[in-house]
Amino acid sequence: MFLPTGCSKKPEEQSSADGATSSATKASEVVVYCSVDMAFARPILDAFQQRTGIDVHPVFDTEAGKTTGLVNKLLAEKQSPRADVWWSSEIFGTMQLARAGILAPYTPKTCADIPDHYRHPDGLWTAFGLRGRVIAYDPERTQKEDLPRRWCDLTDPKYKNRFRMADPRFGTTRGHMATLLSLWGPDAMAEFYRGLRENGCKLTDGNSQSVLLLTRGLADLVATDTDDVIVAQERGDSVAMIFPDLDAPGGKRVTPGTLWIPCSAALIQGARHQEAAHAMLDYLTSAEIERELHRSSSRNIPVRPALRIELGAGAAAEAETDYAAAAVVLEQSDKLVRDVLLP
Repeated sequence: MFLPTGCSKKPEEQSSADGATSSATKASEVVVYCSVDMAFARPILDAFQQRTGIDVHPVFDTEAGKTTGLVNKLLAEKQSPRADVWWSSEIFGTMQLARAGILAPYTPKTCADIPDHYRHPDGLWTAFGLRGRVIAYDPERTQKEDLPRRWCDLTDPKYKNRFRMADPRFGTTRGHMATLLSLWGPDAMAEFYRGLRENGCKLTDGNSQSVLLLTRGLADLVATDTDDVIVAQERGDSVAMIFPDLDAPGGKRVTPGTLWIPCSAALIQGARHQEAAHAMLDYLTSAEIERELHRSSSRNIPVRPALRIELGAGAAAEAETDYAAAAVVLEQSDKLVRDVLLP
């Protein structure tokens, strides 16, 4: 479907789309706001440009402001959009954008085999490529019997001054904490944050930094995503991971399994390069890209059942997750972080 039509210049790495959206816009270009780590996204975007001849202008975010920064940028640009395509490393901010009227309907031609719960019923977004939320540790310093079984166990005094995580107002950590809030309720979530604060939990500028601090011996346990652990393992670091349950404090069983978060892609309302944007979305949501993401160091788990079988890609103990319920409480979750965890 994506046949080579010649090579174009390599797209520039930009912090804004200003250079990509001059008055001389072209049908053969597309502006992509992307919160997927550049190391994984760049080869995919470059391959699309080489195959189609469409100039790709990516706008990436920072690790510290992961996803949230670009979501806010899209919200601010609602009346005069600069982006054509949104490619996110998670689903929660995408749902927030859909509710705000930032996204336009488009059903990619390549997504028919994606399960319904990973597609918006009106085509506002398509999800693919799961990553798990895990606790990483150094097996040379921490024994398995010393590990928490549930996320809520991290408030146990035996983990005092031993745990770190990325700021819960950004990236997949934001969606993770919003998921816990939607499952536990505000009182239990506030209790959890108070327990973390009293236990000396420190926040970092992102999941990869959390893992780096772990490998340097500055933490025993860190919350992160599966891909950050795999990257650390591939560079030779002593890192392992566990998949904690989402049980509520007090032992209340809410849903078995742990949280897996998909990437997502969507068309921006008012996109100026519609045809190129459609081609990009067909490409991003294809089985080919799920296959490539799984074979990369990111090791994303495909959402397509047949592709999981083909690749032998099983996901550990997937919880039945209501992503929409979590997306609704994102701002409430941010407020709890400010009011309870940060003071």
